[in-house]
Amino acid sequence: MILIKKILFIFIFSLLITSACDTKDKQQVSEEIKAELRTNAKNFLDTLKSILISKIQEDGIVGAVAVCSDTAQSFTKEYGENKGLIVKRVSLKNRNPNNYPDSYEENVLKSFQHLVESNPNSKNFEHFELVNRNSHRVVRYLKPIFIQAECLNCHGSREQMIKEVQEIIKSRYPDDRAINYKIGDLRGAISIQKEIK
Repeated sequence: MILIKKILFIFIFSLLITSACDTKDKQQVSEEIKAELRTNAKNFLDTLKSILISKIQEDGIVGAVAVCSDTAQSFTKEYGENKGLIVKRVSLKNRNPNNYPDSYEENVLKSFQHLVESNPNSKNFEHFELVNRNSHRVVRYLKPIFIQAECLNCHGSREQMIKEVQEIIKSRYPDDRAINYKIGDLRGAISIQKEIK
């Protein structure tokens, strides 16, 4: 009985230490780094949106489909490289296979979805965490992306999409799952990783 109590004590003590270390790591994401990542996410999303709106105005909805499929991918890669970050757009209902979340991102997206379902008016949340990867410390940041009116041209119901848009999407993305959204729905997230020296 004493041996069982000792083992139980050691187990509980180990859990407390591990929990304390995890909390300590999470607290080590400085406000400066948080502000930097928030700014990068906002700048990235604002720029991508302005590119999309400009393309819609210039070439209409059909011409703008290329923005999300081609331009957005190259812009995302270029933005990350220029800033020394890993930047992705991820979704549980992805269209482009490049936007499929890794297991970490998937768990955060599920927690975001739970937050939205439990409080539909909640839109102001984010996720920061300091993780260890191959003896490097990396801050992972995810900020949700919500459906706006212009998104419905390509992500609404089939009835909302014009035929040419449907055909382009079907030919480029035969396994598309990114439809039937409504304004305000959680579309996914911008995922940013920054290595801490």
